[in-house]
Amino acid sequence: MSATASFEPITKERQQSAGYKFETLGNATLQLFEGDKPVLATDPWLEGTCYFGSWGLDHALTPDQIRNVCESRFIWISHGHPDHLHLESLKLIPRDPGPRILIPHHYSNEIEEYLKDEGFPVQVLQFKQWARLTPTLRLMCLEDLNQDAMLIIEAGDTLIINQNDALPFGKEPFLRRLVSRYKKTYLLSSCAMNTDMFNYIDKEGKPLRPSPEEAKAMVIRGRGDFCNYLRIQNYCCSAFQQLFIRADSKWANAYRVSLDDLKRHWNSSARLIEPFATVNTEDGSVTRNHPSQETDMSQVTDQTGEDNWDDRMTEEEWQKLEAFVHKFTILETEVDFIGFTVGGESRTYYLKNKSNPRPEKQRGVNFLVPKNSLMETVKYGYFDDLLIGNFMKTQLINMRLYPKFSPYIAKFGGNAKVFARPQLIKFYFHYFKLSPIAFVRSDLQSLWTYKLKPASWRMVRKLGIARAMKATTRWLKIPH
Repeated sequence: MSATASFEPITKERQQSAGYKFETLGNATLQLFEGDKPVLATDPWLEGTCYFGSWGLDHALTPDQIRNVCESRFIWISHGHPDHLHLESLKLIPRDPGPRILIPHHYSNEIEEYLKDEGFPVQVLQFKQWARLTPTLRLMCLEDLNQDAMLIIEAGDTLIINQNDALPFGKEPFLRRLVSRYKKTYLLSSCAMNTDMFNYIDKEGKPLRPSPEEAKAMVIRGRGDFCNYLRIQNYCCSAFQQLFIRADSKWANAYRVSLDDLKRHWNSSARLIEPFATVNTEDGSVTRNHPSQETDMSQVTDQTGEDNWDDRMTEEEWQKLEAFVHKFTILETEVDFIGFTVGGESRTYYLKNKSNPRPEKQRGVNFLVPKNSLMETVKYGYFDDLLIGNFMKTQLINMRLYPKFSPYIAKFGGNAKVFARPQLIKFYFHYFKLSPIAFVRSDLQSLWTYKLKPASWRMVRKLGIARAMKATTRWLKIPH
């Protein structure tokens, strides 16, 4: 049976609540206040770095901001990426008495067990079911195949969709119906391409990525299109303000979306709310908490964390890496080989057999990566941390990372512990049961995005009408 959400009427008690306001602190950390008291915080990244020292916060949080998170009655953690489940920040949060940690009902219970071992009281939120925290505050969690999740917050008569960096996965119509029931609506989500791997290179080692301006325009317009579809009233940019601080990843800062970028490319009727601000849901007023909107660039260094790109692998380490690769038998149908170049030495691991004897037809990927971070990944199993750090270079040969390779090795394997075909079938069936229609819709969206749409545009370019088609498509998306 699929999960359903109840659409209860908005009562007078909820309309006459104590008053709510929320503050965006940077990255995916949201602070919700009930009256003047901190009641809920999400994905607390309060200090320090993540992704092997590649990511830093835009600027340091104030002592009051950190204290509000620590004194919140509830803390929600969306998923296991280190900028959301930030271990250094969790050490700042008291245990007894302390907040109750709320988490999605992910496929693997690894996060739940870890938090319990750390001494936190943990509550697992069930898919698409309201959980009441106070008389006028309730939450709903929507987890997904990528082992990510979004949080729906009903604060009095206000609806806040805290999407952070989760994808809808076919739930768009449900979210649109939900939004239609509220007079005050907010969407908080990422607005960046640099929260995923995009350090691609070709066979000659030259970068394969769009220009910063092209990439930023594309992602901003995508956010605007989603706001228009939902008919949301307010869009608050969050989950994209991280700063690349390693010498080998700081190139990615050119792709950071600024407030000026948002204003220049915004294509929605939704009000655009700047980051690092407090929003009063009673009257919609916005208070800027970071007046200069200037990033602390002093964090950017000429160092590469704990990595030395010249460090070479021992034979034992190569063997451990090979065992790690061959654990992912679900990749056998997607690629012929996976290679690694470490400290100037390259090795290639074939996942099954050299199925195609013609080298120019073989599908594979080669990762240029420093030893320390690679072996930390092999030890703990979270390959996504290497991809997202964007210091590792990814060389694609006759293939792409999406829609299969990256989810298989990073999302499914690292977070859900799915490595083999029988496990994958069970995994898919789990999410199909949660929401069959959304599951099928998501599959069709993926088919369009990765197969049908590229084929269509190849035909359009062949006919010489690509520019006219782009202009027409953009015009149709803008509200008139």
